[in-house]
Amino acid sequence: MIKLINYKKIMAEILFQYEGQNITIQCNKNQKMFDTCNILANKIKINIESLIFLYEGNQINLDKIYNEITKENKINIFVKKKEDEYCPKCGRILNDKIIDEILSLNKNVNSILDRLKSQIDNIINDINNMKDIIYINSQLKNIDEIINGMNDDIKKINSQLNQIKYIPNNNINENKIKGDKIKSNNNEIICIYKKQDDEINLLHDYNLDMFLWDDESKKSYLEGKNNINADSIDIYIDDKKIEFNNIYISEEKCDIKVKFIFKKLLTSTCYMFRGCSSLKSIDLSSFNTNNINNMSCMFCYCSILESIDLSSFNTTNVKDMRGMFNGCSSLKSLDLSSFDITNVQYMGNMFYKCSSLKKENIKIKNDAFKLLNELKD
Repeated sequence: MIKLINYKKIMAEILFQYEGQNITIQCNKNQKMFDTCNILANKIKINIESLIFLYEGNQINLDKIYNEITKENKINIFVKKKEDEYCPKCGRILNDKIIDEILSLNKNVNSILDRLKSQIDNIINDINNMKDIIYINSQLKNIDEIINGMNDDIKKINSQLNQIKYIPNNNINENKIKGDKIKSNNNEIICIYKKQDDEINLLHDYNLDMFLWDDESKKSYLEGKNNINADSIDIYIDDKKIEFNNIYISEEKCDIKVKFIFKKLLTSTCYMFRGCSSLKSIDLSSFNTNNINNMSCMFCYCSILESIDLSSFNTTNVKDMRGMFNGCSSLKSLDLSSFDITNVQYMGNMFYKCSSLKKENIKIKNDAFKLLNELKD
């Protein structure tokens, strides 16, 4: 007996958008995206390594098959060259050569406007001093020539702007694409957790008794408790979004990479990673701390934590750093050179039980020596 196959179920259609062209390619749903994108690259006669493929604003993993990306029978993919950058607000693809020329023309226009203002001031002065009308008319004629020259520059600017292509609006998100990297919206934390057992604490669960806290701290603590939840944070493991949970059941056989993307600016990071005993390293270089006023116990009892990138931390508004690194016994160095402690009121036990950390291995500003008071030489 011959079994009929429903080809509609296994076949799919990809619409590639490239430099104003729409190129449709039929593919097998179980086909790797690399193979399909390679067909497109051959059609436009460009090497696949020089292109970036974006689906819903995010770069596609070309090792994945169609079914892993979408359940739809038809998807739209935007294709751009790796050397191109685009404005995340307006979607213009930015070409350095064109942008430089526009900036140069714009500078020229501003220079002309300054000359124009000077000429007009001279005419007003001449009129006030009852200068010869013929002389004033010659000045006005000169102004006409200046304006015409400026109009030519403005036309060139508009012409150059028209050469800058647009990415379709549905493919614009908050990520800025440069090369083959996706940069975040500057509010994310990347962590490496050491594989020790099946349960890994990603964040502190905040379910602690409220004791030994004064009213001001208690208010700040509760604010921190309510800030981090499923509505305010997305969690990704190996670029796959997972359900919000403080405990992750790990099936990986090696260290796992976790990315936290915050949807809003936090005002407190109190207890954020408290007791995350599997936490090995944290990259906070893209985490926005502008609004944070409380960092107390942020990393306390992270006993195997070896490295923290705090290079872009803004601590201008922080008042409380109590116990911030308490119990981080594996930390051997810290770069706190970005820390402004002008408004910090509390920093007791900040480095308590940081047994591997020495004063000479901490970078600080010259006016922040009181940070080191607890540390032994």
